Amino acid sequence: MSIETSASVDAIALRRSKLAERLLIPAGFITTGGNAFQITAAAILVFRAEQTTLAVGWLFIAVSIPQVALSLLFGRLVDKVDRRMLCVAADLVSAVTAFALPVWLWINGPANLGSYLANFLLACTAALFMPASNALIKERVRNERLGKFNSHFEMATNAGMLLASSLAGFLVVSFGATPLFVFNSATFIASAVLIYLIGRKPPTAAPVVNMADPAIDTVEDGRPVVPARQPIKRLALLYTNGNIGLMVANTILTSLILHTFNQGAWLIGVVDALAGAGFIIGAACYGWVSARVKGLPLAVIGMVGNLAMLVIQPLHYIVLMAAIPFAGFFFAQGRIAARTLLMRASPEDQVGRIFGGAQALGLALGVAATVGLSILADATIVPNAFWGLAALQGCIAIGTYISLVKPMSAREKEKPSEILEATAA
Repeated sequence: MSIETSASVDAIALRRSKLAERLLIPAGFITTGGNAFQITAAAILVFRAEQTTLAVGWLFIAVSIPQVALSLLFGRLVDKVDRRMLCVAADLVSAVTAFALPVWLWINGPANLGSYLANFLLACTAALFMPASNALIKERVRNERLGKFNSHFEMATNAGMLLASSLAGFLVVSFGATPLFVFNSATFIASAVLIYLIGRKPPTAAPVVNMADPAIDTVEDGRPVVPARQPIKRLALLYTNGNIGLMVANTILTSLILHTFNQGAWLIGVVDALAGAGFIIGAACYGWVSARVKGLPLAVIGMVGNLAMLVIQPLHYIVLMAAIPFAGFFFAQGRIAARTLLMRASPEDQVGRIFGGAQALGLALGVAATVGLSILADATIVPNAFWGLAALQGCIAIGTYISLVKPMSAREKEKPSEILEATAA
């Protein structure tokens, strides 16, 4: 391939990458918002039907089990099939499933049974969509733009979740749960259209190897040495550490507010809003922060900063409200940095199984940690669960960091892509 042809192909790939970014970010916002409407409205519907907290708990278990069981299996499928069309297919199946629930309610089917079944089936398609969408991002977004894209993507998806969660309760009271299920079906269709408009995978230019580059080692016959394997499993554990914290914190935070602090449900809404605002601000500032603190150190600093805020939250509800925005800010830095590290390290033909496995691992560890720390909170006091969670996540973050320092420092030759990203941000 000539230099002119290679440059032309590279220019086309850059334009396609920017188009993919412009379409994937609103698709993520729409889908996340619709899902938040769906699960919140379904939880209210189930509670009204059975009047027990356990019934709502079973709903969340029904959502978690398929993703633990199927994410890795579907991840392997994603690496063998067109990622874009798999995302479109998953969205369309989800749209039909989501619309089936209001139809079920219109014909006077049992609300609890319909909610369990619909959300179980939606979780099954989510187990396909999650690795497929991450693989599509890796496939279409250029490596040097991943950090900037991930910050915008996380900001959009969390804004969608925050907005929908804040409005869901009010809308259910005003209009009932059924219109929200219909709206969720429409969001899946909109997401499918946006992803389809990304277009086919563009051709890629063949990499040019500069043998004069001192960063490239050679063997005796002058051929480039195959670079060392990336520490995928440890990077995946670092990434899933954040998922563990989210799952456990959502459970024990409710007990802290209602039982330990003896405050009303109003404080749960305020805390959720403050945490979401902190996360969105953190995601918006990621480009500026990552230009000063790179990669692995930023991932760990973000996680440790979040845990420092977690430790002081049980002291008083005023302290909780003051600390939670900073916890969200630090969490955004750690999560986006860890996600970008894992995505960059993942070979394009294995992204599906890597992110599918990470999703399954994070949910499985999160469920186990939730059960264990909930038992600890019930047997002693709720703050012990917060401190236990901080100790667990801190050990994972610091232990993983220590194990990654040497292999990641050996790949400092890849820093130019981060420099380009910082400049673009």
